[in-house]
Amino acid sequence: MPYPKLFAPVRFGALTVPNSLQRTSQVSGLATEDGHVTPELTQRYLREAQGGVGSLVVEAAVVNPSRSSYNLRISDDGLVPELREMVNAIRRHSPQTKIGLQIMHFLKISKSGWRQRVSDFPLEELPVIVDQHVQGARRAVEAGFDFVELHMAHAYTLSSFLSLSNDRCDEFGGSLANRMRLPVEVYRAVRRQVGDAYPLGVRINGEDFTVKGSTLLHSTQIARRLAELGADYLSVSGGSRFEDSPPPDPGNPPDPMTGYSGHRMSPASWFPDLTNVYLAEAIRAEVRRGGFEVPIITAGKIRNPDQAEQALQDGKADVIGLCRALLCDPDWPAKAKEGKAEEIVTCSACNWCLEADTRMEKVNCVRWPSGALNAPVPWLRGQSRQSAQTDETAATTGA
Repeated sequence: MPYPKLFAPVRFGALTVPNSLQRTSQVSGLATEDGHVTPELTQRYLREAQGGVGSLVVEAAVVNPSRSSYNLRISDDGLVPELREMVNAIRRHSPQTKIGLQIMHFLKISKSGWRQRVSDFPLEELPVIVDQHVQGARRAVEAGFDFVELHMAHAYTLSSFLSLSNDRCDEFGGSLANRMRLPVEVYRAVRRQVGDAYPLGVRINGEDFTVKGSTLLHSTQIARRLAELGADYLSVSGGSRFEDSPPPDPGNPPDPMTGYSGHRMSPASWFPDLTNVYLAEAIRAEVRRGGFEVPIITAGKIRNPDQAEQALQDGKADVIGLCRALLCDPDWPAKAKEGKAEEIVTCSACNWCLEADTRMEKVNCVRWPSGALNAPVPWLRGQSRQSAQTDETAATTGA
């Protein structure tokens, strides 16, 4: 096998994952406006699972009851059956792939320009946030997901409590221990709900990339504490904060994807490959110094299997997270495993997909044939547009 580390199994607690490639969470815009599963959403993840990825994290599902602008939701028991149908559909086609759900609580925003901050939450609302995560995790287990990932990265609620930008003046702000208080309460409560044997991962920022934000020094300590608490993996991202975003257009709130911090979350073409791997490397080193063997997932412009294999060989991470790369070519894992890496359609890091999310459009890759919701099967360089569309039609109809 040309990439032994990439295709070695990895364990998330009691769960054995068949290889060390994870499809990390990305908003798709394919849910309904009120957060329900659609056939298009199911087809997106089914297609990516078929490409051979070891674990697949379905996009962040919102735990707080609110209109969520085409974000998937898990804020109500009535959503469980449709999520279960999606999981079962993916599993029927790709029984080896382990399917997880990322759950998150988001800060409210309005077109007036108002953006909620952690200082806006009264103390009596914080236990509600904890319970919303608990109920979301319960529903994810009931829907049949193999694992749950707590979203503590980017510009969402738990990450904002963790961030040095947290300006609360009570026991939930100030020192790092205080800033961690709510995220730790969430983790512990969710762990009690799902049990010690159920795999529970956490996604964190390795760096906020803002002037008044957490640095890698803070993140290594956050990661070590989560490892102590028993997290079954730590997925390391970065950025996507709104504090350094340029002034928004009239009638719009600050957009966390428009500043330097946002560009560091999904490194664009002008950034070097493996832009953020050093964040995972430092966090992994600190976690290992603490005596914990928690798998560390890295992501951020990792575009080909040679790069990915070398990062694992060098001990910079334990799992490679792919997001835009799999949106561009979901057969990336299968082609690498079969020794056909030269056939991988390489993500250009143009961030067309990211900009579609910002515009609240359905997220597609600019490299796909016109009108295709998902990459054709197979998606090969050199295919004519006509033959690619024929393959897409065949995949959809089962021909």
